[in-house]
Amino acid sequence: MNRIRVAYRQDGPARFVSHLDILRVFERAGRRAELPLAYTEGFNPRPRLTFAAPLPVGMSSAQEIVDIDFCQDILPDELVAALTRQMPGGLTILKGRIVAAAGPALMSILDRAVYTAQGPLSESIPSNEVDTRMESFLSRGEVFVERKTGKGWKRKDIRPGIRRLTWKNTADRIELLMELQSGSWGNVRPDEVLMALAEVLPLQPHQLSVCRTAMLARDGRLLWDC
Repeated sequence: MNRIRVAYRQDGPARFVSHLDILRVFERAGRRAELPLAYTEGFNPRPRLTFAAPLPVGMSSAQEIVDIDFCQDILPDELVAALTRQMPGGLTILKGRIVAAAGPALMSILDRAVYTAQGPLSESIPSNEVDTRMESFLSRGEVFVERKTGKGWKRKDIRPGIRRLTWKNTADRIELLMELQSGSWGNVRPDEVLMALAEVLPLQPHQLSVCRTAMLARDGRLLWDC
């Protein structure tokens, strides 16, 4: 079996496509391109695709990653060209490389994700006041949000999962860089951080544009390089 890691950009209209539909897009693209996809076993075989982490609906990404398994050898450049011809608007295939077919799943080595968020402040505020409020926020030992689960709403402390948070601002705009826990042992969503920040800053989370810019492994390497 041959495994190729594919990087792709997701923006424009594709920001509003769910993770399940992204999966279907890649499955259809592989079939239409007549690629030698490897399939799962069982009653309902599906192409063997493994994504790093779902991208929240409404957010863009500079580089998403998916591992695709094949039953025959195929060159990364051939795969990139074949998928590019099948992708809808907002999904751009960037590159591909061969990885070990027996290697760990992307989700199991993912440790954190980096996001940018930028947009307006709902009222003008001096930069030094923004600094004071942000520093106060980061000094908290706990930051609780309400998270919906299969059993209803649950109060969750996201502070341990905010690995890094920096900011730049003018009187009426702000730009944030958030490095947040992600992976099989827990996730902090950028919209949760923005909701918490809205309690200390004059911002409306839905007015900020959010982009995932990188995914990192536990050793600090980009997930693409693992």
